[in-house]
Amino acid sequence: MTSDRSSSTDIIHDKHRQYRQSLGDQVNTIEQEARMVLPGIQTLFGFQLIAVFNQGFKGGLSQGEQIIHLCALLLVAISAVLVVAPAAYHRQAKHNISKHFIELSSHFLAWAMVPLALGTCLDIYLVTRMILISPFLSMITTAIIFTLYAWTWFILPNIRAKQIEQLPIHDILEEKKT
Repeated sequence: MTSDRSSSTDIIHDKHRQYRQSLGDQVNTIEQEARMVLPGIQTLFGFQLIAVFNQGFKGGLSQGEQIIHLCALLLVAISAVLVVAPAAYHRQAKHNISKHFIELSSHFLAWAMVPLALGTCLDIYLVTRMILISPFLSMITTAIIFTLYAWTWFILPNIRAKQIEQLPIHDILEEKKT
């Protein structure tokens, strides 16, 4: 990264307030988030690949269920692409850090969670179907897991963002220090 990373600042607007946060700090946050998510995605993808070569895959799953697993595998691969995309973009864009790069990277990481949740849920359906031998119970289990993903990864963060918009600027800055 270049030295302008730590000295550049970006003004973040939230309707009536603004506060300064360095572009470097924003990039660090994005990098940390990607580092947290990527090993899990890679591990899941590896297990999904191994499952195809397992003897139980052909014998235990119908053709339709094998296609469901393929869809889950492809969704997790898409998630990996989206998580790694900011690093590839940054490397080819001559290490320039800009508001555009921050927004693009944030969008890539946020969108990566969608196929990851969907791919995981599809495989959860298959595993519970094989263990419980009940499509109905498998759908219920998958719906519960999907609801947890939706709540913790999408709904709750949006609720919190809206709550922060209501705070006075002093409270926002204090919250960022903790």
